[in-house]
Amino acid sequence: MKKLLTLLLFSAVQTFAQQVYLPHEVEKQAEPAGGLTVLNQFISSNLQIPLPNSVKGVNARVYLKGVVQPDGSMSNIEVTRGIDTLCNAAAMRVLGMYKAWKPAMLGGQQVRQAVFFPVTFKAEAKPTYNAASHAFVDFFNDSFVPVDSLHAKYRRTTPIDELGFVAGDVTYEESKGKKWKKLGAAKFAKTPVRYKSPFVNPGTDSIPAYRIAARDYNEASHATEATFDSEGRMLSYVEYGVDGKASVIKDYDLNGMVRRQQLLTDSLVTDVSWDSNGQIRAHRDFPVNKMGVKEEPLLMNAWGPDGTQSAKNGEGYWMAAGETPNGKWLFEQGKVTEGIKDGKWIGKLADSTLYYEETYDLGQFKSGVSWVNGTKMSYEKPQIQPEFKGGMKEFYKFLGMNMRYPPDAASRGVAGRVMLSFVVCEDGSMCEYKVENRVGYGIDEEALRVVKLMNGKWEPGVLRGQKVRVKYNLPINFQLETHTQVIMNRY
Repeated sequence: MKKLLTLLLFSAVQTFAQQVYLPHEVEKQAEPAGGLTVLNQFISSNLQIPLPNSVKGVNARVYLKGVVQPDGSMSNIEVTRGIDTLCNAAAMRVLGMYKAWKPAMLGGQQVRQAVFFPVTFKAEAKPTYNAASHAFVDFFNDSFVPVDSLHAKYRRTTPIDELGFVAGDVTYEESKGKKWKKLGAAKFAKTPVRYKSPFVNPGTDSIPAYRIAARDYNEASHATEATFDSEGRMLSYVEYGVDGKASVIKDYDLNGMVRRQQLLTDSLVTDVSWDSNGQIRAHRDFPVNKMGVKEEPLLMNAWGPDGTQSAKNGEGYWMAAGETPNGKWLFEQGKVTEGIKDGKWIGKLADSTLYYEETYDLGQFKSGVSWVNGTKMSYEKPQIQPEFKGGMKEFYKFLGMNMRYPPDAASRGVAGRVMLSFVVCEDGSMCEYKVENRVGYGIDEEALRVVKLMNGKWEPGVLRGQKVRVKYNLPINFQLETHTQVIMNRY
């Protein structure tokens, strides 16, 4: 009889755990860890609107039903009211990736609960899409501002594939009477690359991948770029504007989830990161000054694994994941005041090994010690920027002696700022040159030519006592009435 009673009790508990409750039947309803706002942000960053819907324009919702499990995941997702097959599948995919729910509670136990959730699809129609040629055909005036075809001076044609990525040369034409004359093209390429990311292969060697892009001979980008692994899974995504400036950068894990997103404007870079279950972890703001220089970040918001916010609007305790120079996970924590570091900060590796300890006083670095490959090192500065040999005086002197205003730009009265980027490697050499935004008329080529002459003239950067690769943005202003202006910025 006792054995039978035990079996009955076990059966009752099991049934209680497996039952799916409606929201009004539980004591505490299931909810997104961190709140509804952060779930909507996750969906906005990860939702992929199908190309047919995005070119036609869409403003509708897919209503979904699912079951939040005690482990925070959602199962049995189905459409209760949809838009079409493509949007329905996209909505189910994005909600299924989010596994950071706080489960429902009943009688002191975590229970399964049905959740009803809408996913909004919103995209303006793209009238420049030409279905016959499967390409975007955009028209511009003399200042390269988008206009209709009747008032256009220039035309750009961007072939795309079924997912909306560039699939051929991006061509430029100039209006000559009733005809279009070809000016040039940014060549399409599917380029093999080596890819390394803490979200894909932390602490290991880079993996083989390929990048699709349309770049000109200065490596300036003329279309959205994406990097994929050998199985076709997207690893990174960079969206570019008409001027060639990057506006959105996303890094993915192998499950197709956005783990880091940067939104770039002329005045601010907003950086957000997520955990592998979709829980938001950190939000940093990088102010950009009038000359385009990205300044030190403001540490704005941080959340723990359970969705509890530990830092809000630059105040509180920071707990976020980063990476070491060799690509290992680095978990950092410390107090933030007005968005800057304050007091004692520590960084640990994924196995809880201590990596560094630092002390700050309202952003002012006081002391620091790190442990790299078992060696303890003290340092007076947490980071030392790469430096042109001889200092800034020699840097400007070098530019002044080598930079020439392009004759074509001078004759046309063209002025502007070209943004270059390059990497200073651990040995002080330079690589990965790229024109980040274009001016034209020979200005981009001249700026890139002179920057390449600097190879071998740099002292490498140092982070916590270790030499590291550092990416720089270099804005160069070409102005006819004054000398060329240059400002350097660590990216």
